[in-house]
Amino acid sequence: MGVIRFSIDHPLLVNLLLVLVVLGGVLAWRAMPQEMLPTVELDKVSIRTVYEGAPPEEVERQVTVVIEDALDGLPDIDTVTSTSAEGLSRILIKLKQGTDVDDFLDDLRDTIDQIDDLPAEAETPRITRLKTRFPVISLALYGEVSAGFLNEHAERVKRRLLQLPGVASVGTAGDRDWEIWVEVDPRVLAAHQLTLDHLTQVLRDNLRDLPGGSIKAREGDILLRGLGAAPDLEHLRRLPLRSEDNGAQLLLGQVARVEMRLEEPTTLG
Repeated sequence: MGVIRFSIDHPLLVNLLLVLVVLGGVLAWRAMPQEMLPTVELDKVSIRTVYEGAPPEEVERQVTVVIEDALDGLPDIDTVTSTSAEGLSRILIKLKQGTDVDDFLDDLRDTIDQIDDLPAEAETPRITRLKTRFPVISLALYGEVSAGFLNEHAERVKRRLLQLPGVASVGTAGDRDWEIWVEVDPRVLAAHQLTLDHLTQVLRDNLRDLPGGSIKAREGDILLRGLGAAPDLEHLRRLPLRSEDNGAQLLLGQVARVEMRLEEPTTLG
């Protein structure tokens, strides 16, 4: 009963203490860091190496295995998983619990820098600490239009959203890779004394910025695949293959048919 009796006998002091408690709570709340959707850093590190044009078997042998062997001397690694695809090697490292990730990244960069037997055509391995975040807004595009139109419209919307202040990243789901087929008539090539390898090299030289894609000769035709916005078809058709004796240029569209379509979907959702 002592507290109750004290409160009755000293109401002014009790009210003052209450005000101070409330004021302190408000000040502490305002000073507290708040994040609605914080970015969470994971104890995982990714190594991504682009080796344009190389088949998966060559990527595995000349890039993935070489990097994995170099990782053997590093401590604090729990597991290593890798994927070798056409033109791309991905290695995912999961670290042991309690590892200082910043120190590990320094050691990893030093280790990668010391590798001297990667193919000259391979790009420098890119090391990234994985992070996860939750989307603030989800936007769905639909309509009685072609899948190609939806893909192109989604790319335009993505670029516009990335221009907004405060937008860190925009991802897309459900989009499909585009494919461009360059259909070649062997008789036309022979008449112009050209080869399929020559056409492939011309395309590779002119599409070095192919986004996440590849160029591959397949059964007499050439297949271009990639992510995002596809190259302009008319630009491809006007690619010069060589200059003739009379000064005119022989263009790709004169010896091949260039068409674009989306690859067939492999999942539904």
